[in-house]
Amino acid sequence: MPRRITYLNYILPMLVGLLLLAGWLSLRLWQARAKEQAFFRLSVSAPSAQTGTAAASESFRQAGRSGIFSAEILEQMDALPGLRRRWALYCADVEIEIDKYHTDTELCGVEMSEYPLNVIESTGEQQTGMRPLLIAGQDFFDSLSDEYGSPISERQTEILKEQIGSLAVRLAVQGAVDAGVSAGGGGEDDLTGNKGNDRLQDAELLGIAKESGLYMDAEQMRRWLAQLELPCEIRRVELEIQGERNAQKAKGSLEKAGFSVVYME
Repeated sequence: MPRRITYLNYILPMLVGLLLLAGWLSLRLWQARAKEQAFFRLSVSAPSAQTGTAAASESFRQAGRSGIFSAEILEQMDALPGLRRRWALYCADVEIEIDKYHTDTELCGVEMSEYPLNVIESTGEQQTGMRPLLIAGQDFFDSLSDEYGSPISERQTEILKEQIGSLAVRLAVQGAVDAGVSAGGGGEDDLTGNKGNDRLQDAELLGIAKESGLYMDAEQMRRWLAQLELPCEIRRVELEIQGERNAQKAKGSLEKAGFSVVYME
């Protein structure tokens, strides 16, 4: 009897340990499979003039002009393993006035019907033609300053958000001081909305989104910049890739080619 008890004292802990090990391995396997089924968002920026143009690699050729995505690069991205969706973002550096506040920021043109922009508040208006129509990220207002350079207060930020349908909004592309003065003829489809020689143009906020940044419909942005005789450039691309390993491989290949790549939440 004592021997049987001694034997069990050895066997039982071993069995418990094996069961725990099997459970841990099963959990790790399940987690690994879950990661390979999950979707990952990557934000890809083309090399800037400061970092230089992209270097050739086994997977990607040069991106073309510094800071800009070429059609060739976009086609190569479509062949990335695990790629589910790709969004091209047309970008322009702008200055914007909202009532008595202003800021310099990047305006992103996206295909509103395809880009996953989560609008949490809307004016309900969908007019087109005369003025650029914008959607601001919910933290966009925090970047505003008054005429003396003082940051906007938290209370005033909330007031602006509550009044998005009636705010006085004006917009200008940075570095294009005279571009808007002669562009456009003031007709029904003119997007410049110039008043005299003032380069700031009337715009309108249509809503607030969960995402950060400032957005405009890509087609309207292309028309607007064309009337200002300015290029509409793809500076950033966002990718949705299935599988952690696929995402890591894509990030490595793109970074090797000189692109800047970050994971998005």
